[in-house]
Amino acid sequence: MTGETILCLATQGWDEHWTPVQQVMSRLAATNRVVYFEPFHGLMSPKRSAGVQGLREVRDGLWVYRPTYPYLPGNMRSAAARLANGSMYRREIAALLGRMGIAKPWLWAYFAQNLSVLDLPFKNLIYDCVDDWPSFFPNPAEKRFVRRTDEQLCRRAGMVFVGSEPLLEKRKTFNDRTFVVNHAADISHFMSAADPALAIPSDLEAVPHPRIGFVGMVDELRFDVGLIAKLAENPENQIVIVGGFMGDARKRVPERPNVHVLGMKPVAALPAYLKGMDALIMPYTMSETTRYIFPLKLFEYLATGKPVVATPISAVLTVRDYFYVADSPGEFAGLVRLALEERDAAAQERRREKARAHTWEAHVQRKLDLMAEHLLELNATGGR
Repeated sequence: MTGETILCLATQGWDEHWTPVQQVMSRLAATNRVVYFEPFHGLMSPKRSAGVQGLREVRDGLWVYRPTYPYLPGNMRSAAARLANGSMYRREIAALLGRMGIAKPWLWAYFAQNLSVLDLPFKNLIYDCVDDWPSFFPNPAEKRFVRRTDEQLCRRAGMVFVGSEPLLEKRKTFNDRTFVVNHAADISHFMSAADPALAIPSDLEAVPHPRIGFVGMVDELRFDVGLIAKLAENPENQIVIVGGFMGDARKRVPERPNVHVLGMKPVAALPAYLKGMDALIMPYTMSETTRYIFPLKLFEYLATGKPVVATPISAVLTVRDYFYVADSPGEFAGLVRLALEERDAAAQERRREKARAHTWEAHVQRKLDLMAEHLLELNATGGR
């Protein structure tokens, strides 16, 4: 894909925490024009971040648009709001494309806040389904809206990408051209955690050893607070959380002297924080939501070489030989102790070697290869 225009329907603002959406679009922008259209309300994020409305170029070939129309609240719960918002959504996107001189872009959707966007002309629709979105919404009305939108995007897409094998099982029933492409990592960036010259940040240096680290977003559905509380029962353990909180998740983290919440850090600083940890953890709940995820931190953690203790979610089981996998909650603390005692340089290098093939460049190339093979076939046969 070279010299094309891609309209990306994103699930969060460009300047919010870094996700596969920004990773993929920033790489496609190297040879194409990408227009990253932010959601008009908070969608998969807890809230809309502050920022400049309208159109701005954030790097060569990549434009970000923050909606300006007066959308009604309750888009996912109210049919009346959806009807009004659908008209505005279609008009605002059409106006933006007209202003930029774009007649018929590729539509690359991570989700859509209204299916009215599909009334606009586009070359083809790629649905990049990175998570099982309906499982994130406990409210019945919101869940129905998200489930219907998700299904229609699958059915209308020329191709669907999913992040995990379990997600493939669900989405392939809607579209035969559905393929798994696991999430990746900035491997060289996270490998710099092994750089002897890299300084450990002062706020982490203030925490005594042994440091048990979690780096990422904490939410109420996937993060197992009970495992953190169990680890904190041992006063020698120092649990360090580097990241932000979604919803009311912060209130659920135990307030103890050996639980240290250092807050959100820029991506550039993460290897330094990871370097200062003695062991890393992926304390995910075993639930319907985590069954379908492929955490970004999986290959980020492996790239550091550090020992990692994880719960047996499906994504972890695909690389079980490189993790300490706790098959029950009772095992978690014991495996953390083993990880802290590890002094195996060969095991660390083995983890880094496993991570090397999983770059974002390889991830994007895999998607482009699948598109070249299957969308050319689709075009040759005149559609489904």
